[in-house]
Amino acid sequence: MNPQNIIVDASTDVTVGPEPRIIIPKINVDAPVVYGAASDTKSQSKAMEKGVAHFSIPGASAVPGEVGNAVFAAHSSNDAFAGGDYKFVFAQNEKLVKGDIIYMNYNGKRYTYKITSTEVVMPTEVSKVQINTDKPMLTLVSCVPLGTAEKRLLIFAEQISPDPSKATATSESSSNQQQSNNSNIPGKPEPTLLEKLFGGR
Repeated sequence: MNPQNIIVDASTDVTVGPEPRIIIPKINVDAPVVYGAASDTKSQSKAMEKGVAHFSIPGASAVPGEVGNAVFAAHSSNDAFAGGDYKFVFAQNEKLVKGDIIYMNYNGKRYTYKITSTEVVMPTEVSKVQINTDKPMLTLVSCVPLGTAEKRLLIFAEQISPDPSKATATSESSSNQQQSNNSNIPGKPEPTLLEKLFGGR
């Protein structure tokens, strides 16, 4: 059994390897996380070819362990002939519900989050991820309905371990989110094969 998949007591601190990863036991997700990509669509799409991409814009630039909203986007479906090994990493995100657990490995530490709510929004509703909060939280972003890029499924979760009251302040000066004018929540820039065949977008 892969030790990354073992569910641990959320009240304890866990040391992990240096590679950033996201683990969602309920839907068997264990994937690398890509930090440092610019917030434009092309850069985010390239990052999502390598795993789950950290999406950083003003008001949504936290990383695990920081106060604020840490936003992570990945494909739920993509053209079978498109590049990358992570075209379907968030394909089962619609099965996630309030109370489910998400693990984020970051800088050698495991952060545990509990899902608080979900919401489906239009790609232009960027303000939905720009959350003014005094808590460390994350939002997962994927396209829905499956096989389209019509809307975005947002999954909101709050950190429960390590102790969230010890989270540090978010640095809004990260180079990857400076001068961001992105007007869309991340998603597929091109139609999938299914969309091309059936005329959807």
